[in-house]
Amino acid sequence: MLLKNDGGLLPLAPRTRLAVIGELARTPRFQGAGSSQIVPTQVDDALTAIRDSATDVVFAPGYGMGPGSAGGASTDGALADEAVAAARDAGVVLFFAGLPQSAEAEGRDREHIELPTDQLDVLDRVLAVNPRVVVVLSNGSVVRLSGFADRVPAIVEGWLLGQAGGGATADVLFGRVNPSGRLAETVPLRLRDTPTWTSFPGTGLHVTYGEGIFVGYRWYDARDLAVQYPFGHGLSYTTFAYADLTVTAGPADGVVGLTARLTVTNTGGVAGREVVQCYVSVPGSAVPRAPRALAAFAVIDLAPGESRAVELAVDRADLAYWDVRAGRWHVEGGTYRVEVGASSRDVRVAAETAVPGDAVATLLTPGSSVGEAMAHPVVGPVVTALLRAAGLSDDVMIMTRAMPLERLPYQPGSGVTHRRLRALLALANSRLAALLTRPRLR
Repeated sequence: MLLKNDGGLLPLAPRTRLAVIGELARTPRFQGAGSSQIVPTQVDDALTAIRDSATDVVFAPGYGMGPGSAGGASTDGALADEAVAAARDAGVVLFFAGLPQSAEAEGRDREHIELPTDQLDVLDRVLAVNPRVVVVLSNGSVVRLSGFADRVPAIVEGWLLGQAGGGATADVLFGRVNPSGRLAETVPLRLRDTPTWTSFPGTGLHVTYGEGIFVGYRWYDARDLAVQYPFGHGLSYTTFAYADLTVTAGPADGVVGLTARLTVTNTGGVAGREVVQCYVSVPGSAVPRAPRALAAFAVIDLAPGESRAVELAVDRADLAYWDVRAGRWHVEGGTYRVEVGASSRDVRVAAETAVPGDAVATLLTPGSSVGEAMAHPVVGPVVTALLRAAGLSDDVMIMTRAMPLERLPYQPGSGVTHRRLRALLALANSRLAALLTRPRLR
């Protein structure tokens, strides 16, 4: 996965003088720990694959991977000196960094998202003598990159690639494969920016999931927090243009809620794969929502200069929220904003459409508010008319909307007696029962 590639440093030319630095290039960490471990038939390392792809390669381990220091790497000044010497005269430095097995395993939680200090210290020394550094990462979960991301021109996130990961890494570095991976999570600038910072690890064995629906990118976008790399991000060796977005809404009783159509063009010089992402929001929604939520995506392969029509259909069920009062899923009617782009922060085109909502189906009780009754599709007009006839001022009307229905008979001039209130509740809830038993498409 290509996270950064300033100046087109990648892909590499085979004749480039390369310095490969990092024990992880020679001794890959290709799988997780604990019960996820398997016995591979063979393991490809990136160093061998790079030597097979380039004519001039020097290697320096830079750090060890033994259980010696914080993060599990053994500090060795001689290894660092050797790495600096190798980097000094290289055309490009390939710096392999990542987490040792001891840093992430089942049965315990990570205490930080930092790379081992040994590796970061060597990286700092290498950058002091050669700024043309490509950082290649090997980790099973996100790590903080903000300490060096603005100082290196290229970053490749390898994750844990499995037994053939070495050859796959070389294929991306030398352009035999055009990268097309996308982040399934946000890379934050720091741990304290994450949604669970104030609630994890909790007290004792109890943890409160206080972020609610604002999980992952929804949290960062709702708070407009700066991030290192956003959800859905991932670069290519080519470029893509988005145009001609149109959005149409489906019927209230249909399966498809809305459909986005647009044209995507490969504007670069090599074939590539794009992940077209469709995000949906409801400006002015009556319930808490994320500024944008991924609702659909499409993967397309395009030759240089090729254009293709892309259609993204969003199920109506995916537009619904859980109505706690009604005890059912509910599609809110109104204007929906559709944004299509290359990540949650890289929106290329946007449009709006009106989506018909489901009938409001809220059980009214004596404890329901007057405002809820006024919004009810059956008895709302009656309740509103009675209150208007009472000649209530605007200020009193605002206070009355928050009042429980059972207090209306005591409101001077409301025109609502106890008997009328019982009749209104019976009428509203009888219509609700009919609505709830009506078959719905999901």
